[in-house]
Amino acid sequence: MRDRRGERSRRLRRHCAAADSTRTDDRGQLSLTVVEAVVATLFVLAVAAGFALAPPAPTAESDALARQATDAASLVGSVPAEGPGTLLGVACGSPAEFDDRAARLHEVAAAGLPNGAFVSLRTEVGSVGRPPPETARVRTATAVVPRCTATLEVWYP
Repeated sequence: MRDRRGERSRRLRRHCAAADSTRTDDRGQLSLTVVEAVVATLFVLAVAAGFALAPPAPTAESDALARQATDAASLVGSVPAEGPGTLLGVACGSPAEFDDRAARLHEVAAAGLPNGAFVSLRTEVGSVGRPPPETARVRTATAVVPRCTATLEVWYP
């Protein structure tokens, strides 16, 4: 009888030892539904963030303003001077020549703009017109002639 008890206690100890060793290897599993819910939530958040962070589409107003800036730059770059070359090219000869022709350059740049629009013209030798405030809607264009590059900003307050 003693062997039987000893045998039973040994089996019981082996069984307990085996049960303890399987407990350390057991892993919990997530429900497939929980995993799907997390993935779906992340997908929806990613799509929402994509819409929230996307740049706004250009409006017809900003396209018109860009066209006005390009037209003004074309006018400024093509107006002939009294002598050879263009008005802008002669004006860029020196700061004094720019100052002499600044009013005419500004007049030419503003000629095709609608009421309420402003223009600012900058070159290496000088600038004319009011610079736009930070809150203004601004579009920029460049006029390039020999010896001079002018940057025009057309803006609405």
